[in-house]
Amino acid sequence: MPLSDEKKTEIQDRINRDPDFRDEFLTSARNMYMKAMKFDPKLADEIDRFEKILGAEPNTYEFEQDEDDEIGIFEKILTAYDTQVLLEEKEDSTIN
Repeated sequence: MPLSDEKKTEIQDRINRDPDFRDEFLTSARNMYMKAMKFDPKLADEIDRFEKILGAEPNTYEFEQDEDDEIGIFEKILTAYDTQVLLEEKEDSTIN
């Protein structure tokens, strides 16, 4: 389920002001990378950019026009992760 603009702003603000939350956010995303990549291998470039954004000081990463921020990239990772989990569950429940 996509995040509302209000929720995105709230998360973005917390990432920028709370280094512990920022670290936890990155760690949580990292825990999903491998499973997400199984479903969508094209995420590799987005994940690399995600790491660079979160590795920079808040509000210093320069985005290109129409480029996703870390919240947008995280949504893509989460969607791919959820889809891969559902596919694995479906495969595990299939009777051979």
